Amino acid sequence: MRRYLAGWIFCLLVSGLPVGGFAQSGTVGEKGATESVAGAPVPLEKTEWRLIRLGGAAVTGDDLHRPPQIVLDPVSQRASGSGGCNRIVGGYELKGDKLTFAHMASTMMACPGGMGTEQKFLKVLGQVKRWKIAKGHLELSDGSGKVVAVFEVGDSVAK
Repeated sequence: MRRYLAGWIFCLLVSGLPVGGFAQSGTVGEKGATESVAGAPVPLEKTEWRLIRLGGAAVTGDDLHRPPQIVLDPVSQRASGSGGCNRIVGGYELKGDKLTFAHMASTMMACPGGMGTEQKFLKVLGQVKRWKIAKGHLELSDGSGKVVAVFEVGDSVAK
C-alpha cells in the first residue's frame, strides 16, 4: 500500500511540471540550437522529443502504454516525460553541444509491456554526454561519440 501511495504522490508532483510547448528561437551553436523541420525551427529545449531508436534497436509503440518521450525545460533545468509506462523527471545540464542528465527518477507503476524499454531508456539517459539535431532528429551520444538514442519531434512542438 505504501508503494502504491508513494507512486500516486510522485505522479501528482510530476504532473505539475511543464511537458512542452513555448516559442524559442536560436541558431546553431547557441544554447538550445535549432534546425528546420518542415520549414519551422525546432529547438532542443521546450520541444517534445519522442524516442524512436534506443541503441541500435527501433522503439515501437506496440508494447508500450504511451510513447517514450522527453521535454527539456530551460527555466527549471528539468527534464520530464514518459519512459513508455511511467512518468520520468530529473535534472539536466546543457553547455553548447554537451548535455548530461542527473537524478532521473520515475513513477513506479507496473505495465503489462514495455518495462524493459523504459529501464534501458533511463539507463541510456545516464550515459548521455553530447547532443545534436540532424535532419529533424535529436541524437544523443555517449562519451565515446556513439549515438545511444534518437528522437523525432513529438505531437507537442514548440509554439
